[in-house]
Amino acid sequence: MTATTYTTALALARDPARFDLDTQPTRWTPPAPFESIDLRPGRIVLIGAPPGAGKTTLALQLVFDVAAQHDLRAVVCNVEMNADVLIDKLLARLARVDVTALMNRDLTDPERDLIAAAVNQHAEALGRIAFHRGSPTVPSVYDSTRAFDARVLVIDYLQRFALEANDDRVRLDKLMYQVRRVADQGLAVLVISSVSRQRGRGGSTYDNLALASYRGSAELEFGADAAYLLDADPRHGIATLRQTKNRYGPPRDVPLRFNGPHQEFSEGDALAAYDAAPGGKG
Repeated sequence: MTATTYTTALALARDPARFDLDTQPTRWTPPAPFESIDLRPGRIVLIGAPPGAGKTTLALQLVFDVAAQHDLRAVVCNVEMNADVLIDKLLARLARVDVTALMNRDLTDPERDLIAAAVNQHAEALGRIAFHRGSPTVPSVYDSTRAFDARVLVIDYLQRFALEANDDRVRLDKLMYQVRRVADQGLAVLVISSVSRQRGRGGSTYDNLALASYRGSAELEFGADAAYLLDADPRHGIATLRQTKNRYGPPRDVPLRFNGPHQEFSEGDALAAYDAAPGGKG
């Protein structure tokens, strides 16, 4: 007997377990200014940015706020920064202490008190964030999410993950396939990506990034449910999280302000980003 490998649309429409009009789908909405980012089980959100734009800081802010607001557990795998640096970034924001002073341990007594108070105040949420310490492979990170009972996974960043393949493009295709299989197990996955320089008359720059700018493979933007590019202007402390793809609706950009010393993104003004762009008023 041949196994059935299909189902009909009518069967799905009449299956209350698969097509339930009375139950809203699970969605873990981030707090302002990131309410439009659709984090939910089975979804992959891709964020790309040039070096130094703040993509790791953005990922930490998102995952901490979602874990705190929705009583979720999350696993962060960062292949460039160890957990000591990541906790410095988190606590700089939570304690409102300069991140450089915190990393150098050049702190006043009042600043030490602020950090201690922040750890105590946010202890419950901090206890729901885990940093992966195993090998940088998707199966190893998935094992950490299961052991920690996490529902959110941060992969920072995918191009540095290990997988045997002769061609880098093939390797990234396989990695993204693995990420999709992880998301299918009920996790929301935030994938951080490097981007490629764009060629222009004056050479190659990170200006005018687009959907094809994620480094290495078209499968990254094809495989993601939503894709963003973080455009940052450190001189003015402003940024835009520009949505280049939304599989389930129209793209929505998020204008931001960036507080470097406190490692925090907050709501910005869309016109401010325009004014500071090349050729703008700034």
